[in-house]
Amino acid sequence: MARGVHSPLRAWAASVSAPSPPRLDPFRRMRTRSLHRPALYALPAVLAASIPAQQTFRFARENVLGTSLTLSVATDDRATAERVETVVLDEIERLARVLSRWDTDSELSRFAASSGPTELSGDLLAVLGACETWRRASGGAFEPGIALLTRLWQDASGREPSAEAIAAAVARLAGPQWKIDPEVRTGTRLGDVPFDVDGLAKGYILDRACERALADVDGARGILLEIGGDVRAVGDGDWTIGITDPRHPADNDHPLCRIVLHGGAIATSGGYARGFDIKGEHLSHIIDPRTGRPAHAVIGDSVIAADATTADALATILNVLSPTDGLALIARTPGTEGVIVTHDGDVLRSEGFDAHLTAAGISSAGATSSAWPEHGALIVEFELATPTQGGRRRGGGKRPYVAVWIEDPDGHPCRTLCLWIESERWLRDLRRWSRLHGNQRDLVDAVSRATRRPGAYSLTWDGLDDAGHALPPGDYVVLIEAVREHGTYQLMRQAVTIDGRAFERVLAGNVEVAGARVRFAVNAESSR
Repeated sequence: MARGVHSPLRAWAASVSAPSPPRLDPFRRMRTRSLHRPALYALPAVLAASIPAQQTFRFARENVLGTSLTLSVATDDRATAERVETVVLDEIERLARVLSRWDTDSELSRFAASSGPTELSGDLLAVLGACETWRRASGGAFEPGIALLTRLWQDASGREPSAEAIAAAVARLAGPQWKIDPEVRTGTRLGDVPFDVDGLAKGYILDRACERALADVDGARGILLEIGGDVRAVGDGDWTIGITDPRHPADNDHPLCRIVLHGGAIATSGGYARGFDIKGEHLSHIIDPRTGRPAHAVIGDSVIAADATTADALATILNVLSPTDGLALIARTPGTEGVIVTHDGDVLRSEGFDAHLTAAGISSAGATSSAWPEHGALIVEFELATPTQGGRRRGGGKRPYVAVWIEDPDGHPCRTLCLWIESERWLRDLRRWSRLHGNQRDLVDAVSRATRRPGAYSLTWDGLDDAGHALPPGDYVVLIEAVREHGTYQLMRQAVTIDGRAFERVLAGNVEVAGARVRFAVNAESSR
C-alpha cells in the first residue's frame, strides 16, 4: 500500500461502502435519477447482493491504524454484527501492538533495536518472512528499509536531494535487513538501517481480523472489512467494489471501474494523493528503492488477490515497477489480477482482470467532465475532527454522519455531493438535508482508493444538478452538515460566486469538522 503519513502503522485511507441484499436493504426505495454523474456515497456502502435472508449491518470509524475503517457484516441481527465489530477491533489492536513502528514498545520496535538473535511471535515472523519474499520476487522494488529514502526527500525541504546522498542511501539498502531462523523462531537484525513492515502489514491485519471474526462469531455469514483503501472479504456473498480513477480521485468522482469480489481482497495504491513538491512539480511519495527517486511511470493501480497481504504488497510494487514489468509480475503470481493507470493516462489490465468487472467495464479518461467554463470545477475539501471523548480508544472514533451539497441563494437544493450514513434511520438527524430532499435519495456506491490521511476528504462539483442538467455560473452556497451519534450537530455554510475565475475560501472548523476549504479550480483536470 502507499506509504508516508504518520500513523500507528503509517497512514492508509479510502472510502468503501456496503448496502445489503436488495429485498432487505434499508436503501431499497432509493432510485438513481441520473446515471451519467457521480452517485452519492453512504459510508460504509459496498453492494452485497447474494446473501439471501441476511441483512447487512455497517460500521464506520476514523483513526483506526491512522486512517478510516468501514465494516460490513451479513447476518440476521445487529447483536451478531456488533460482536463481529468487537472481535475485529480487538484483533486490530493486538496486531498493532506487534507491528507498529510508531509504538516504541511494539514487538517490531523492540526487534529493530535488538542485537543478536531475538525470539519472535508467529505474527511478526510471518510478516518479516512475507516482506523478504516480496523483496526478492520484485527485484528490490519492495524494500522494508524505504524509510531511509523517504526521510531523505522529506528533509530536502522542497529541493531535490543531491545525487551523492541518494546513491549513498540506495547503497545502504543492498541486501536483507534481517535474518530469520524459523526452526527456533528467532530473527537477527542485519545492519542499522531503519525499517518497517508497512508495505504489507495492513493487509496482514485485514486477513487476520476477518478470519478470526468469521471463526469466532456464530451467525456471521459474510464479512467485508476495509481499512484505508485495502479491502478483505470472507464468508458468503458477492461484494461490488468501486476502484478510484487516479485521474479523477475526488471521493464523489466516477470510479475507474467496479469489480465483484467473492472472498479474497483488493488493494489500491497511488502517488496521486500525497507526495513531494519540488520546484513546482508534484512527485509521488512512493520511492523506487533501486534508484532512490520518486516513482513516476504509474499514477495508480489496484490488485486483486486471494488474501490482503499479497494484494497490499503487490499494489505498492506495481507503483514502482514499469507497467510492463508490473503486469509480468502479476502473471507470475498465481491467483492475482491487476489494473494499472500510467502517467500518460493509459489503463492496462492483466489478462484475467476483466473477468472481475461488472458490465459497466472500464471508465474512459473523459468520464469526468464539467459544465463550467474553462473545464473548471468547484472543489470541497474537509477533514473530520478526532473526538476527544467517547468511543473506544482502540477503535478510534465513530465517523459522524455527513451530507455535503450545493444550494442556490434562495435555499433550493441543486446538487448533493455526498451523503454518509450507516442506516436510513439516521437521515432525520441530518436535519436540513433530510428536510430538503425527503425521499429523493440516490443509491449509494463504493470506492476503493489510495491512502490519504485520516478523516481527509475531497469532493468535486462539475456544475450539474441532481438530474444531470447544466446550471449557469452565478451565486451558490456550499453546505456541510455533520452529526455524531451521542455527539453534536453542526452546519457549515459558504457562499461562492462561480464566474470562471479561480478562488479559495477557508471555513473555520468545529467539533465535528476540523476545517474545510472551498475552491474553484480552472482547468481542474490539471489541478488535482
